[in-house]
Amino acid sequence: MLAPFLTFMLVAAGRIWGLWILFVSHLLLLMVTLVPSLQGFGPVLTKYCTKAKTAWLTIDDGPDPSTTPQVIALLEKYDAHATFFLIGEKVAKYPELTLMILAAGHAIGNHTQTHPQFSFWRLGPKALAREIDGFEGTITSLGIATPLWFRAPAGMKNPFLHPILATRGLRLVGWSARGYDTRIANSGKIVCRIKRSLVSGTIILFHERKQSEICLKALEQLLRELTVDRFSLIVPTAKELLTGNESVGKHLERGSA
Repeated sequence: MLAPFLTFMLVAAGRIWGLWILFVSHLLLLMVTLVPSLQGFGPVLTKYCTKAKTAWLTIDDGPDPSTTPQVIALLEKYDAHATFFLIGEKVAKYPELTLMILAAGHAIGNHTQTHPQFSFWRLGPKALAREIDGFEGTITSLGIATPLWFRAPAGMKNPFLHPILATRGLRLVGWSARGYDTRIANSGKIVCRIKRSLVSGTIILFHERKQSEICLKALEQLLRELTVDRFSLIVPTAKELLTGNESVGKHLERGSA
């Protein structure tokens, strides 16, 4: 907030180098907006606290009839659990798939109503609230309790997001391992990238992508290799989750679903 004032004062005093203050402040603002794990605007969950050999698998962009039933079947086959960050419009279109996810013992999260991937970072408070509340309205219309967790499209955020989440009791979830599975068409490379960052307490980002064959092949390979490594995929409790090194408070005790 002080950067424009300081820049003006320095430039007015003939110190042109004061422009660097404005440049650096804008660069930092851009980085916090675009880098999902940065905490500049508020807390982002990127790991959880555990002594066990476990990780949290989060799956974005469903539900989708070409992938969701098969994903659920694979998770059951390997005794794994996940949180599905769902898009409200797809939930409304395929309500039976959302109920299938919950019936299989998995959790769901808010991934906005329409998934405005390329514009979410620049939405104002009213538009952000519409995206978040739209999803919650869709979920409650199915008789499902609103989830505790929220993930922004592409992990982007802005200064308006955290206050809106806070008033709704939502927590922003990022990740600490990803395979770039929306960009890479090689399932082996996707799995290799995820495992490269895998430690106990990792939050894994995965997607139900349009190329369902690659999505399912990569997921099965990941589940198979983690089973061999005796690495379990779980839905952690709220108390286990961390934002950096800060434990999630008692107000999150209403559950992790």
